[in-house]
Amino acid sequence: MLLDDRYPVLETLEAKEGITLYRVEGGLAFVFQVRTPEEKERFYRYRAALKRLQDLGLLEVQVSAKPGRYYALFPERPLSHRPPPREALEALAPLGFGREHLAMAEDQVAYLAPWPLKGRVPGGERARPRPGFLLGVAPGLLFLLLGLWLLAQGLYRYFNPPEYAVPDLVGKSAREAFLLLKDTGLKLEVVEGNDPARPKEVVLAQEPPPGTRLRAGRTVRLTLNQARLNPLPDLRGLRREEAEARLRELGLVLEGVAQVESPEPLGRVLATDPPPGTPLAPGGGVRLLLSRGAEPGPLLPLPKLTGLSRQEALFLLNAAGLQVEVEEVPAGAPPDTVLAQEPAPGTPMPPGGGVRLRVAVRGEVLLPPAPPEPGLRTVALALDLPPEAAGRQVRLVLLDARGEHVVYEGPGQEGLRLEGTYQAQGEARFRLYLDGEPFQEWTP
Repeated sequence: MLLDDRYPVLETLEAKEGITLYRVEGGLAFVFQVRTPEEKERFYRYRAALKRLQDLGLLEVQVSAKPGRYYALFPERPLSHRPPPREALEALAPLGFGREHLAMAEDQVAYLAPWPLKGRVPGGERARPRPGFLLGVAPGLLFLLLGLWLLAQGLYRYFNPPEYAVPDLVGKSAREAFLLLKDTGLKLEVVEGNDPARPKEVVLAQEPPPGTRLRAGRTVRLTLNQARLNPLPDLRGLRREEAEARLRELGLVLEGVAQVESPEPLGRVLATDPPPGTPLAPGGGVRLLLSRGAEPGPLLPLPKLTGLSRQEALFLLNAAGLQVEVEEVPAGAPPDTVLAQEPAPGTPMPPGGGVRLRVAVRGEVLLPPAPPEPGLRTVALALDLPPEAAGRQVRLVLLDARGEHVVYEGPGQEGLRLEGTYQAQGEARFRLYLDGEPFQEWTP
């Protein structure tokens, strides 16, 4: 039998807890069975203990962490009864290993066992009991000395906690970051981040930055990527400009547009590629299929409709067999006047094709008067909304001794007129908000 296809196995010395000890040609090998996360954690803790002894120059060992080949190979050395060095015990204590796991050679550690050594140890002799008085007092003395040593170590660590340099964790997986911090004594705090362009469960940011020295017990804060994708909404039935605005809100890109004949009005979204509900990362592309109107037939040039009244324009379009969509716009032109048309005049139109009209409506809002109350005075309001109000949420309030009263709240349009009379108590003033921010304030 060969270990790792390289080391001939001479005999099996011991096997327990999923670990087998072999004598191989030139040394001793502890071979780990690693099938579960707990068994893998046990092996990596054992490997970390070996690394600490190697860093102290006290141990010579070859370690393999390849899948199916988890083992530690020690050169076989004559054992001695020398006690382990103090620095070795201090290095192993945080990892759960102690004096009972060490076998000493004359000049260094012979090997570190994953389980406590009792009785005969590989390469050594059976411990001989000491007769007489020492046999009775040795256990008590041992526990006393051990207690004093632990007390001294505890006091030393309390007043002189060790410091650790924070490693660079950005870009590493959550498991890699955990293993790097596991033996440092530093605490770990995780918050969620969202970057769909990066792999899931990868560290996006850390605080404090790499290289910072922290004492044991301090906290390292990691931002862990959850990479959530946004589902594509259902855009069917929207006008093209409405669909494009919705895509921009989601951080998506319009990659292309195709048109087909359809009973739906001109420019309406019929379908999307990918379909609704598909998860997309920011910057993902979407293609739109738009309606071109009814199937082509005899083409008729679209007349000029701007300047006509709504009734005149509708009469002409209905007579031509075209579909109409009317959008009312507050304006200074006479009410029901056609301000704009789409497509442009002269465009060849098939029967059933779609036309969009923009029609003027009265550019003011008459606000209902507030009911009179005893002891109040009347204040008048007459306001044309400024250009800054276009496309923003407008909120107009009256402030007096009774508090704040909402006069108007709704979408803003340039030149929209707000007027009315209200009852106020004491000093009164009007305040105009645009998108929730104070814009103007005045006394009536």
